[in-house]
Amino acid sequence: MSRPQTIRLRESRAPMRVGAKIIDAKYEIIGRRTAWGRIAAIVTAVFWAAAIGFAVPQIWNFAHNVSVYFAAQ
Repeated sequence: MSRPQTIRLRESRAPMRVGAKIIDAKYEIIGRRTAWGRIAAIVTAVFWAAAIGFAVPQIWNFAHNVSVYFAAQ
């Protein structure tokens, strides 16, 4: 049995519509991202951008050398 998809709920201050269904659901309050969480996300994104930026020229150079090798055969 697969895990059901999480549905994010939010509280509404609007009056209920006529004929609206009321559902009984368990929910937990999820806090907003903290400043440390945002900083960690930014540092992680910069890390992966730098890693990809340093890897792409090396891969490009390797592919070029392989193509030159096979073109000379």
